[in-house]
Amino acid sequence: MFCKTFEEGERFRCAGNYYTMLLPRDLTQSCEVVLEKVAVGKKTPPNAHPTFQQIYIILAGEGNITIGDDTRHVVAPAVAFIPKNTHHQVMNTGPVEFQYLYVTVWPDGIPRQEIEGGWQKIYADMKQEYSERGYPVEGDAE
Repeated sequence: MFCKTFEEGERFRCAGNYYTMLLPRDLTQSCEVVLEKVAVGKKTPPNAHPTFQQIYIILAGEGNITIGDDTRHVVAPAVAFIPKNTHHQVMNTGPVEFQYLYVTVWPDGIPRQEIEGGWQKIYADMKQEYSERGYPVEGDAE
């Protein structure tokens, strides 16, 4: 059985935002659950994923979520679905931290290169990519 509190997750930072890994792909071999926190006035880097889809479960705050060509203002609690290969971005437009769980699902199974080295390597590569795109580089600790 796997069950943990949000406090037991492993924290890290990327592109100016805070993350807590709650359920890694290494363990499930099929999905991943991460808590993301976007500070007031901040946003996530725009991106798209060719191998997986995501579900956002908005827990706190308010912001704009762009999925493809559509942008919608949401206030927690809310939910959003991001299909594979769809550009998306989150922007905190409210007065408090915007917090959401993202549930990543690989409908065709996780490709080997997205498991090799563990989730920490995947996120280190993501940090490097975002750094090359001009987003902030921070340490791993919150």
